[in-house]
Amino acid sequence: MATRRGQVSKTYFKVSVDDTEISGFFKVHGLSTGIDIEEKKNEKKKLIEKIPGSAFAGNVVLFKKRTREQPFWNWLKTTQKGEIEKKNVTIELVYRNKPLRGWKLINCWPCRWSISDITDDSMGTIEEIELVVEAIELI
Repeated sequence: MATRRGQVSKTYFKVSVDDTEISGFFKVHGLSTGIDIEEKKNEKKKLIEKIPGSAFAGNVVLFKKRTREQPFWNWLKTTQKGEIEKKNVTIELVYRNKPLRGWKLINCWPCRWSISDITDDSMGTIEEIELVVEAIELI
């Protein structure tokens, strides 16, 4: 991936939506998962027991350089029409062309798309895509 003055970036993200690779990603925010805590009253022991509840994943925000392709915009527009298309998104952190770590975001759909301030430097325009995620798996 080329950067300023012909330098080559050593680290980048490889992002695929249902096996279709989309280029230009440089930041991922919010990869998180956890388990709700449920409380159960134990009269015999006279205490509140805490037990694991449902698993959850946080929303994930992807940052990418704006390109002519608009797959997330189109996906969001479909969702806004009431047609929820849940898709799987794969994110790989790549260093020197070798995958370091990967995450599979299960049953995602876009809930927000935004763009940075638009200036005469259109090459510096950044897109933010926020995805609702049902589960996250390490790959």
